Amino acid sequence: MDYDFIGKLYDITALTGYTDEEISELTAGFSEIPATLMSFWKKCGGTDKLFTSSNDPWVNLAWCRQYKYMQDPSCGYYFLLDENQCVYRCGIRLEDMSIDDPPVYVVEPLPEGNLREVGQAASSVTEFIMGMLIYEAGMGAIPYIREDIICYTFENIKRIESLLKKLPYHIYNWYCDRIDFYTHSGNEVLFIMMSEDPNGTYSANSKDTYEKFNALVGNIGSKMN
Repeated sequence: MDYDFIGKLYDITALTGYTDEEISELTAGFSEIPATLMSFWKKCGGTDKLFTSSNDPWVNLAWCRQYKYMQDPSCGYYFLLDENQCVYRCGIRLEDMSIDDPPVYVVEPLPEGNLREVGQAASSVTEFIMGMLIYEAGMGAIPYIREDIICYTFENIKRIESLLKKLPYHIYNWYCDRIDFYTHSGNEVLFIMMSEDPNGTYSANSKDTYEKFNALVGNIGSKMN
């Protein structure tokens, strides 16, 4: 987990973790918790800035206290994220909870409490948390965002890759095949939802950084109508 990058992107000086008591409350009913997830909660669980402005709610302690049904071992998953319209969730299979850094899956809630697994969101908890924190930053969890959805051609993407650093994380979710991430200084992120018609947008953690980033990439692609 690249905590330094996340702290820089979200403009956080010091990360705050959950206490042992808070982690016990969050994981009640589950006999095993992946080591990577446990480390993340201990390092970042109490860092509200990572979670309060997220477009899709993280299933953290505050969310579980409000929606107690979210963490029920009988459903077969330990959930990490709830899509903003509660149409999909992302979680770890119960049988994978003994693995240090297990895969994360997209799950669709169905009538009568049933679930349908849609596909794999990420190959590991590390990749999912890093990818989703970066994606949520790009969606506006950091304060300066281009409000437009931008359509990119594959030639546009080549140009972006010549100007920016492609981050070593990507996620799959309910929107598209894959989401890729780019940055220039680590204080901003541009994401692209890869499909036959790639699209995305970008955000930055300060006005000055946003203006510089916008000058660099703002003329690439076309605004979605």
